[in-house]
Amino acid sequence: MEKKKTFLELLKENWMSLVPYIIFIVLTAVMARINPNTLSMRWMANKADAAFSLVLVTVGQTLVLLTGGFDLSVGGVVSVTNSLLTARMSDQPAVILFWILICVVIGFGIGVFNGFIVEKTGMQPFIVTLVTQFICLGAALLILKIDGGNVNAGFINILMHRFGGVPLSLIMLIVLIVWWLYVRRTKFGLALYAIGSNEKTAHLSGIPIMKTKVLAYGLSGLFASFAGIYRTAHMASGSPTAGAAFTMSSIAAAVVGGTAITGGVGGVIGGIVGAFILRGITDLLVFIEVPSYWTSLVQGVLLLAAVAITSYAKLRKSAEVRL
Repeated sequence: MEKKKTFLELLKENWMSLVPYIIFIVLTAVMARINPNTLSMRWMANKADAAFSLVLVTVGQTLVLLTGGFDLSVGGVVSVTNSLLTARMSDQPAVILFWILICVVIGFGIGVFNGFIVEKTGMQPFIVTLVTQFICLGAALLILKIDGGNVNAGFINILMHRFGGVPLSLIMLIVLIVWWLYVRRTKFGLALYAIGSNEKTAHLSGIPIMKTKVLAYGLSGLFASFAGIYRTAHMASGSPTAGAAFTMSSIAAAVVGGTAITGGVGGVIGGIVGAFILRGITDLLVFIEVPSYWTSLVQGVLLLAAVAITSYAKLRKSAEVRL
């Protein structure tokens, strides 16, 4: 009979997964010290609204990273959906719903295409999704040549609505967490981890590699389209370059949140925390009046540290298994 592990032994084995939460708590404490309003409901509601687009993209990106791939096309999907909605928006609810549906189909379709090509041809995800990214950015410029467009006030009010001070974005964050807690225990969720850990072993175990990867990339595109739709309401305008910053930021958020860039380790909840860490760093630098160009530097150092920690933990675990 296997000996039951103590709390300290479990903590020693899984310390890496706690790092993003510790960073988030420390970051929040520092910000609360500098700005007492940090823990107010209004402040948290505003930050939830501001970070939610990145959270949505990060959720989809995390699913792909778990399989050992990555999706560079998410920024293009955000740009296309944001541009399309603002270019075709009207005052008729039926028309708005129609174009929202079109955006969702486009996002999911682009993701499915990426996953199918990556798995069917054996091409590197970097090449496939980068090409898709360029196509999407070009399409966005054809749809909306300059920043602007038209956004219906009712559409904005629905997505930016607050229930007694609690924003819809915060409620949706809870929904996403509950959704992931369910998904990670399904056959699809287990397959994501199995493929990312060892694709050959997963294949020999009868796991449907093609189906899992196509669905993972499809969901990545779907969540990117959700982000484009939400950003339309949050910014109340459109831009053909709306998603430019989301590609690298979503990968950074997922990795900072504990998802290994090599696959098989991590999860959506950590990615959500990572997204808030990146946004929190930006806010902190603003509070202490540090020049804006330091933001990218700090985020880059944090990402490098996260990759180093993940790699170290994986190497150490592999060494223990060999012993």
